[in-house]
Amino acid sequence: MTTDGISSRAAALQVIIDVLEKGELENRMLDSELGRHPSWSSSERAFFARLAEGTVERCLELDYVIDSFSRTPAKKMKPVIRGILRMGTYQLLYMDSVPDRAACNEAVQLAKKRGLAGLAGFVNGVMRAIAAGKDGRTYPPADTPEGMSVRYSMPLWMVKKWLSLYGAEVTEKLLCAMLSERPLCVHMNLSLAQEEQIKKSLEEQGIEAAAHPYSPEALILSGAGRPDGIEAFKNGWLQVQDISSQLASSLAVRALREVSGHPGPFRVMDLCAAPGGKSVYLADVAGRMGLPVTVTARDLTQEKVRQIEENRARTGLNRIETQVKDARVFDQRDRETADVVIADLPCSGLGIMGRKKDIRYHVTPESLDSLVKLQREILTASWQYVKPGGFLIYSTCTINSEENEKNALWLAEEFPFQLLEAGDWLFGGAPKMGRFLQLLPGVHDSDGFFAAVLRRTGGIQ
Repeated sequence: MTTDGISSRAAALQVIIDVLEKGELENRMLDSELGRHPSWSSSERAFFARLAEGTVERCLELDYVIDSFSRTPAKKMKPVIRGILRMGTYQLLYMDSVPDRAACNEAVQLAKKRGLAGLAGFVNGVMRAIAAGKDGRTYPPADTPEGMSVRYSMPLWMVKKWLSLYGAEVTEKLLCAMLSERPLCVHMNLSLAQEEQIKKSLEEQGIEAAAHPYSPEALILSGAGRPDGIEAFKNGWLQVQDISSQLASSLAVRALREVSGHPGPFRVMDLCAAPGGKSVYLADVAGRMGLPVTVTARDLTQEKVRQIEENRARTGLNRIETQVKDARVFDQRDRETADVVIADLPCSGLGIMGRKKDIRYHVTPESLDSLVKLQREILTASWQYVKPGGFLIYSTCTINSEENEKNALWLAEEFPFQLLEAGDWLFGGAPKMGRFLQLLPGVHDSDGFFAAVLRRTGGIQ
């Protein structure tokens, strides 16, 4: 029991129920619970996060194990009992620091504390059965979709989809990567500080910084903890941004270079921009290039725009202007005013499940169809902001072809745009991919990400 009277297990259970039963976002629920318990020690906070995140991540596997030892399947249990058994089973399978006896006893106590004392015996029986039989448990064959689904706790329909798109070897790499912890990747804002200065600051804090092979301006940090504890981040010298997003930003920089032969000033529109990583990247590099560029960063709500403004204030990169706008609605005042439009649109997020474990349970085949419709609605409005001869960078953080290359091809067919070879625009050690940039976790050293480069060929009729 902690000093504020709430155990980390009880708090983790609430997060698990909120995310898996109510569809809440895991990151938001974790932050909310941590904010309620400021008196927790660092070890309590770490235990809570590991237990909640791990249980959510391994939910499908945990349910399979529970069903193997319980006469009542998990889907027919009361939500609280289901959550308690999922959390208890995770401790039995994945937390060696927790004795089996303690995991069983704590599960029983949680059932009682949640007003379900009548089911405490049931919880005790299932937990003890799993503890006794866990080492001999069996799963479907590893080379079948069902086996992959259980072992990697990924919905069966997703596994089958990836097998049809990428084959067994790549799918296995994808699934494995999505259960692996992703490192903290940052972009160096070299218009504000020199690389040596940034690395020295990190070294003084005991943070290891390794160059990312895909970009000379990207660092992979080890031992950093939360970004707001990093002095170089607080000084604005660093921007947290996965290498995949940095590569998409570099495509926009190349587009700026293409138009920079014409008289400025230049305008970049970053739609759906929160939290502002691409806008910061563009503002930083434009400063180094000496280009008179304004980055107009938009998003749907004031809360999202505030995130962009916080990054602008932290970095001091005042080339960024912010606006609250619905990207689906065309603003006639901005017709053909942008040299470059970055359309990094809302998507299924299947490429970032290594960071956001709950995405796999929120996405359905039906929701993918709805997202494609939303993306095309936004693209139908946003292409009109591009000047003739200007560029549109279309990107998503997913690995779903309907949201990616099929949308890019649709855009080029429906509107006056030419698809360019995005791979030819990448620099350094970045993977050369030809027409589209499609990064896959486990195959590439990055999150899953897609980008296409399109050039405007004609005016609005």
